[in-house]
Amino acid sequence: MGLKGRSKIADDRKTHTGGGIIVSEKRSVYLKLFLATGIPFGTLAGLFYTVLYGLPFGSVAGLLAGVFFGGLMSLILGSLHIRSVGRVQSERAGGALGVHHVRSIELALPYDEAFDLCIESLRSIRKCRIQEEDRLRGKIVARTGITWKTWGDVITFELRRIEGNRTLVTVSSRPVVRTTLVDYGKNLENVERICSFLKERRNGV
Repeated sequence: MGLKGRSKIADDRKTHTGGGIIVSEKRSVYLKLFLATGIPFGTLAGLFYTVLYGLPFGSVAGLLAGVFFGGLMSLILGSLHIRSVGRVQSERAGGALGVHHVRSIELALPYDEAFDLCIESLRSIRKCRIQEEDRLRGKIVARTGITWKTWGDVITFELRRIEGNRTLVTVSSRPVVRTTLVDYGKNLENVERICSFLKERRNGV
């Protein structure tokens, strides 16, 4: 087998692996939503029908109600979340369907200039205000306002000096409510916007 053939097999394996990761993430999103919505609703429905018609009927009714409601909500909310994430990031990358996103970028800038640039990058995020600004520790914490997607997000910068008058910046974004299961791509969008801003300034655009 030639080098081209081996290369094609290797690429196919990578594609299959990447696709498998995305499929498993989709399943995880649907399953979490199904359990988070179906169990509470089924429990309440079961209690309600138990009071009216007794335990046997209430148990069956609660189970059926939980399965139906959980399945419906996971289908609607999960599909909307996955579709929204796909619009923000077209490439198949592991972890894209999560709600906590972290990116690192190396800037060819002195530490103080990089710190100021990170603060400036927050202007690209709507309804964003700085809550903590510590230049000595290299930390910036900001929070966004409430939208229909989340109850607000926490954006954090961590800066570290590296050799050659360069600075390593790590950006993270997560929902304020830590139990959030889907954010419809909001925190991924936050990180992508900030990194795009930093890359443009780094390249002198």
